[in-house]
Amino acid sequence: MRFAVLLILRIFFRIFYRIEVLGLENIPKEGPLLAACNHNSNADPPVLMSFLSLKRKAHILAKKELFSPKILGTAFSHFGAIPVDRKAPGGDLSAIKNSLKVLKGGGCLAIFPEGTRAAGKKVDPKGGAAFLALKSKAKILPVRIFNTENFSKLGKIIIVFGKPFNLAAEDSQNYEEASGRIMQEIFSLNRG
Repeated sequence: MRFAVLLILRIFFRIFYRIEVLGLENIPKEGPLLAACNHNSNADPPVLMSFLSLKRKAHILAKKELFSPKILGTAFSHFGAIPVDRKAPGGDLSAIKNSLKVLKGGGCLAIFPEGTRAAGKKVDPKGGAAFLALKSKAKILPVRIFNTENFSKLGKIIIVFGKPFNLAAEDSQNYEEASGRIMQEIFSLNRG
């Protein structure tokens, strides 16, 4: 069922948004991978997951509000979403543990380092992306999505998968700064 839904999403984006996908060859087929992406609109998660899934089965961090009512929560969980309470003091330990379990098991986890939709504004990233990458020794795949802020206007969407990289051990001194470097890698990606 997961495969069928992702296929339908890809067809939908190709027909209605003339989506252009660049850099699919940069997605490693195995090993722990943190796909870190910019976040402008509600369209970003399905765009990211539908095309990332061409190379890897992926999980994604999603705000816990999306898991209510229970039927939605069950559906999101079935598709690999991990609920995260963005207001939990000190971070959501359950989401952190589940994310590390995916990564340390050699899986792929998609994350939006900004922690919320930026909607075209500059939002400082949270330290979670760097923390997860460093604790799991996962490669980071920078991903940039263009034009989803105007999703309702059916404009062309472009998704660019960059080349994977690793953070250095010294990045563990300041996770927010290290996540800032991840965002720099994301925003250095061009439309081709």
